[in-house]
Amino acid sequence: MIWLTTATGATAQINLPRQDQQIKFTWLSDTLNHKPEAYSAMLVSVKLAGCPKAFYMQFDLGAPHSMLYSQQIKNIIGKYPKTDTGTFNIAKGAGKNAVIIGTIGEDMIDGKTLIIDYPKQELSIVTTLPEKLSKQTTLGSFMLMKGSILLPAILNGKQTILFFDTGSSAFELLTSKETADKLAAPNTTTESYPVKSWGRTLTANTTHTQDSLGIAVQKLPIKNVTYIDGASDSQVQQMLKLGIGGMVGNKLFLNTILILDTRNKKFGLVIK
Repeated sequence: MIWLTTATGATAQINLPRQDQQIKFTWLSDTLNHKPEAYSAMLVSVKLAGCPKAFYMQFDLGAPHSMLYSQQIKNIIGKYPKTDTGTFNIAKGAGKNAVIIGTIGEDMIDGKTLIIDYPKQELSIVTTLPEKLSKQTTLGSFMLMKGSILLPAILNGKQTILFFDTGSSAFELLTSKETADKLAAPNTTTESYPVKSWGRTLTANTTHTQDSLGIAVQKLPIKNVTYIDGASDSQVQQMLKLGIGGMVGNKLFLNTILILDTRNKKFGLVIK
């Protein structure tokens, strides 16, 4: 059971089965830099008691706490007055044009093991890692800092730490301009384009790279590396002081199974 907080301060709860479970997720598509983006967001179907419709919530491990969007909840109650907004359940599926009514954050997997099977588009939340998967990977340590997942990695030949955020699907690797310039492939050009972030318009700069990222004793190829103009200097400097070299999201792991054991702070990768 997880408590979800709405923007108005009211609380609701999502009831999850006690036993191990598997949840299918779907990708939200969008456009980025006038190009189709198939992996814009990872969505999970949910249902509210007393409401005939199923909805979506974004599965966003970049958010330490889950929350509901108050305006969407008001709209649902207005259309379906018998809806009980106090109880949510994971649903088997939602309609093609289902509304996104909230965000499921890191608190959903707190104390459990999350297995993201990207090729199968499946999330498994379990108490114990299956033996078959355990034999296929070597688990290493990661850090949880105020609900944020920090993964050790080797980038540009140096040991670093990277934020992992399932809410970030559009970019394989977000890093500093200095690192992006070092990783850029010879004779490549940088594409610059506007992106929205919490009501602000920033500039993303993406460059092709032929490099790879060392993570969980695996090497994952990187096709593109991005840095953002518009983030405050204090934010960037704070990240550098903490030894954080950037952020990775779903796109880097699309051909893998990612394992996150939050109880023991262990993670691993299985390449499909």
